[in-house]
Amino acid sequence: MKDRFRSALFNLTLVTVAVVVTLGAFEFALRMALPQKLYRYPRGLFRNDPDLSFTFQPGFSGTLHTPEFTTHIRINSLGIRGSEVMEKAPDISRILVLGDSFVSALNVEEEDTFVRVMERELRALVPDRRIEVVNAGTPNYGTWHELGLFRRLIPSVRPDMAVLCVFTGNDLDDNLAPESAAVRGGFLVERVRRKGTLPYGVRSWLQRNSMAYVFLWNAWDRVKAISGGRRQDPIAGIRVLLSSEDSPRVEKGYEVSGKILGELRGEAARRGIYLLVVIIPADYQVSPDRVVSTLRSSKTGTGDYDPDRPDDLWARLAQDLGLPVLDLLPTLRSHTQGPPLYMPLDGHLTPEGNRLAGRAVAVALLPFLREVRKERL
Repeated sequence: MKDRFRSALFNLTLVTVAVVVTLGAFEFALRMALPQKLYRYPRGLFRNDPDLSFTFQPGFSGTLHTPEFTTHIRINSLGIRGSEVMEKAPDISRILVLGDSFVSALNVEEEDTFVRVMERELRALVPDRRIEVVNAGTPNYGTWHELGLFRRLIPSVRPDMAVLCVFTGNDLDDNLAPESAAVRGGFLVERVRRKGTLPYGVRSWLQRNSMAYVFLWNAWDRVKAISGGRRQDPIAGIRVLLSSEDSPRVEKGYEVSGKILGELRGEAARRGIYLLVVIIPADYQVSPDRVVSTLRSSKTGTGDYDPDRPDDLWARLAQDLGLPVLDLLPTLRSHTQGPPLYMPLDGHLTPEGNRLAGRAVAVALLPFLREVRKERL
């Protein structure tokens, strides 16, 4: 009996070791040849906030490391990326830039963000002016969050101008469910925990640390579809955003976003702050051939797909409110040679994409700077 128990224990140990070694080798192979997108933010970067749902943690300093990049992050005492914002001198023209992860741009070093590029370009274009640009971008923010942050920062930053950046890929969803995220254990997660086979804590850890887990999860989704089960549509969000057919959720998203834009415009007008709306397109809009071809070949409705549609609708919302608009889609689309503009795994703008965006925004702001100068004279 004792020998049988020892034999069973030995066999179980062998199986366990074999599974661990196989999964370890699989994890290593994925990291080398086929990296998967994990939760990327370092612990402690975010904190819960009673008014904005969450914000950066003031005073945070750390490193963000992924298979594509390693960057350094510093958050000042106002809870935004960059150095401390000093008391504003009378001869300074200060610009506050609001937006989501495309503005905070944690995937590039601070000096390579389009906000810093914009600041350098403006100083070169207007050398006789002291110009400061403040980066108030925060990942996972929508226009709802940015309105609240704008109100909070005005007394400290005292901006003459503000730039509201809209990302077409997910700002509608963020505005429809602005409090869907929360900070737990130092990480930004969904407020409502989804049910799963594994305990939530185990799934969260694997999502942050295991590419094998992410790969196998996606593979299982495909297996379910083959076996007749229901799988998630990986491009469902793109489908509804680009479709010419009306979607109740998308219509509601634009309706809500338009009202928030109106509040932001009113807040800026009351304070005498010039406001420019900048539209940042998703990568599939800048190079749309593959995704539009996929959508058209698999569509179930009668409508077609227009990669310009999200930018056109956002621009219409802003223009109906009398707000000037800069759409970055033509600028980014015109870049047909040279370094890529979006990181393939991370999905955000590369240093080259940030450079083009920063230059375009700087040029668009020149008329605002001239108006501010006239008023001061």
